[in-house]
Amino acid sequence: MSAVRAEWVKLRTVRSTWWFTGGALVTMVLVAASNADSDRGALRASGAPHGSVDAASEAITAAGWLLVICGALGLLVATSEYATRSVMVTLACVPSRSRLMLAKTAVVLLAVFAAGTVIAAIGVASSAPLLREFADVDAAQLTGQIIAIGAQLALTAVLSLGLGVLVRRTAGALTILFVLLFIVPELLGLLADVLHADVFNTVADYLPNTAGDRFMHGEVLWGLVGVGWAAAAVLGAIWALRKRDA
Repeated sequence: MSAVRAEWVKLRTVRSTWWFTGGALVTMVLVAASNADSDRGALRASGAPHGSVDAASEAITAAGWLLVICGALGLLVATSEYATRSVMVTLACVPSRSRLMLAKTAVVLLAVFAAGTVIAAIGVASSAPLLREFADVDAAQLTGQIIAIGAQLALTAVLSLGLGVLVRRTAGALTILFVLLFIVPELLGLLADVLHADVFNTVADYLPNTAGDRFMHGEVLWGLVGVGWAAAAVLGAIWALRKRDA
């Protein structure tokens, strides 16, 4: 618990944490609200029936932008210590590499989940009323989707934390994260179309962003894919800490 408390103190006392949180909140509200306003006009013009859009749909779309923000926060928890060499002090205080990594993981996971869930709820509150009669408000489903958004953001932050420890450079880790989340799914989709091979679409379904989108839309089991990616990154980081770092 002492390692967890120490990591929590470091996270909450760094100004960049609050800048990332504020940026995520502003992005969520702006993207969700503007999309809702635009979509309402399109739905009305097309004669769509009332209640044809999930109330959380615009917040889910906006959450795609937040993946990079929360990912950057997660990887900076690791890379900032390598940049300042304060990682040596951290390792001296917590010699067990696995305990240190698990403490970082717990703090990032819980902090981003809590903040992400609140931000998701605010995103829904700011966008659903703009959809007006087209919003399908089901309290149980809506609650589940808000929690799923928070969970997806938290799992992405943990994945990024692991990448940060493995790569140890902010720019490099952020590039890998962006490619994994956005570029690889597009490339696989393109290959599937060009080669007429659905196997590429199947592979794309199990990437973090693609599976996460289905998870946030209510397909709960797809959340296990995100858990798997996050766990693999953490285990890889533990291995790197044990084998590579003094």
